[in-house]
Amino acid sequence: MKKITTVLMFLFVLSGCSGQFLEKKAPVCEATAMLGGLPRTVQIYGVRVVAHQVEYKAGDPFNWRWVNRNNFTSSTCK
Repeated sequence: MKKITTVLMFLFVLSGCSGQFLEKKAPVCEATAMLGGLPRTVQIYGVRVVAHQVEYKAGDPFNWRWVNRNNFTSSTCK
C-alpha cells in the first residue's frame, strides 16, 4: 500500500511540473484579428503550410489552435 501511495504521489508531482514546460514556448510573431468588431493583437506560436494554405498556431483567444491566415487582417509573420 505504501508503494502505491508513493507512486501516485510521484505521478501527481510529475504531472504538475509538465504543464509549465508546455507554456514556456516563446511566440514567433504577432497578428491582428478583428474580434467582435475590434482589432486584437494575437501572439503566434507557429507557422505551417497545409495544402497551399498558411496556418498560424494562435494563442489566446484562439486557444492555441491552428487557424487559417485569412482570419487575420495583418501580421508580422513571414
